[in-house]
Amino acid sequence: MNEEFKNAYKTLTLNEKRNQLSNELMLIGQLIKNMETSFGVQSILNVKNYDSQNDSNLSENEMLDFIYEDVYNIEKELLTAFKIISSKNK
Repeated sequence: MNEEFKNAYKTLTLNEKRNQLSNELMLIGQLIKNMETSFGVQSILNVKNYDSQNDSNLSENEMLDFIYEDVYNIEKELLTAFKIISSKNK
């Protein structure tokens, strides 16, 4: 990530930063699903969409829980997908 990109993120409001982080996690989730589809793996990954209007009142602790759940689910899905894909390629 270059400095210009980091500086642009820094100028966002807290709610915009939360939304952008959620968007990045959803993009990662979609990339995983696409990879799984290409290998014939059934995806069960669900990444939540941060709703700027309804979720903006979340406390920092609640927001960290929100993000942690997505990161944890992404990690579990990646591990499962890698195991399935690895066993199919043997």
